[in-house]
Amino acid sequence: VEVQGSDVDSLEVGGKLPLGIIVEVAGRKMQPDFEPVLERHIHMFMNEAQGLWHMGQRDINWIRISRGAAKAGFKLEHIGKLLHAKFHDDYSSILDKVQVKIFTDQKQVEELRKQAQVVFAERDARLAGMQDEDIETFYSCTLCQSFAPNHICVVSPERPGLCGAYSWLDCRAAFEITPSGPNQPISKGNCVEPTIGQWDKINAFVLKTSGGNVERMSQYSMITDPMTSCGCFECIAAVLPSTGGIMIVNREFPEMTPCGMKFSTLAGTVGGGQQTPGFIGHSKHYINSRKFIA
Repeated sequence: VEVQGSDVDSLEVGGKLPLGIIVEVAGRKMQPDFEPVLERHIHMFMNEAQGLWHMGQRDINWIRISRGAAKAGFKLEHIGKLLHAKFHDDYSSILDKVQVKIFTDQKQVEELRKQAQVVFAERDARLAGMQDEDIETFYSCTLCQSFAPNHICVVSPERPGLCGAYSWLDCRAAFEITPSGPNQPISKGNCVEPTIGQWDKINAFVLKTSGGNVERMSQYSMITDPMTSCGCFECIAAVLPSTGGIMIVNREFPEMTPCGMKFSTLAGTVGGGQQTPGFIGHSKHYINSRKFIA
């Protein structure tokens, strides 16, 4: 584990640092398709630590360290040790070596971010040409049920996970790595409503996995039985009744929106695993989909 730059003890209460995390791995069974799967598990690993809170994904993460953890001597090195241990414990079947580098210098982080964005774009491009009608199996994602126990993401080629970090291909790879994990294949079954995207077996799966709290879920509609959200969405779309249109706000935008709420307030309304007709959390990539809010 290597830390370059300022550490937590240099901050006042409420202060902040830029943060870049690089996890380098090696293993005979490691594949490039597994990279986004391992990357997304950083979210889960961090939230298993007492006094550490992680939200978001890719290059729009929020990480908070509690006062209690800071008082107890928490350092960024501990994030590295946590990730090093968890990757070895959970993925020993594919990983032989792991090393973690943490950066807090603004210029270094910005340069690393540019490099990462190139990789993210390449990942998103892999799904070009795939359509939901061409396959019979979608995938679930329950990684965020620690935040929202009722929430279940259903990931298809034309609707990636709302976090933007998991595509249909990523979920398929995750299932290959861990067949009993949070990404399970779901047979679509019979189509109930093609326009808004409802299938009987998808609804049955969602009902069971949400603990009986969500009876029906539309893959594409933001009005009729919309998909639930946890809190990791890249964007929020909201209906604006006075205009007959919708607005979309991304996580990075801090100002007031046309609906009268900032992103943080909207996130509290949309997240938590509840269906909120007229509002959906979604990824940036989904905006370009032909299935966007059908």
